[in-house]
Amino acid sequence: MRDTFLRFVSDDDRNLLYEMMEWNDKESSYRAKIILLRDKGYTVPEIREATNHHDTNIRKWIHRFIEQGIEGITSKIHKHKSLKITSEIEKKIVEIATRNPRDGYGLPFSTWSLILLAGYVSKELKLVDSISHTEIRNILLKYRIRYIDSQRLHWETALTQNTI
Repeated sequence: MRDTFLRFVSDDDRNLLYEMMEWNDKESSYRAKIILLRDKGYTVPEIREATNHHDTNIRKWIHRFIEQGIEGITSKIHKHKSLKITSEIEKKIVEIATRNPRDGYGLPFSTWSLILLAGYVSKELKLVDSISHTEIRNILLKYRIRYIDSQRLHWETALTQNTI
């Protein structure tokens, strides 16, 4: 396999890469190390040995550096809205999950899936702005409601133990 090409690294970029290696951000630090090792002539397999990262990831960061420079390998801060799910909202989700959607809510299906429940809670009832089916599953597990498969939720233990 041919080796991954690295563009010329200027002295300014090289100095910044060395500074990045000292940052507390481990991701940016290891990416800088990859670029510096490649700049020194190390091959991708040699960089893999030195960094214990997969060849595909090493090549990805080299290519990003080629295309975008330092910006391409710097970790970005993601500003996701954290879900504000109160215990009252959790109990409402459990109440909805333990009722038949056709009988209880007039919906055209008789069993909940996690995805249907997440959509109903966020889009129809607007209890939360958005919620994933994984978060729904975690809430149900917290109240001892087991997700059996894509067609059924099992809630007997929660109802018989009065955990709702």
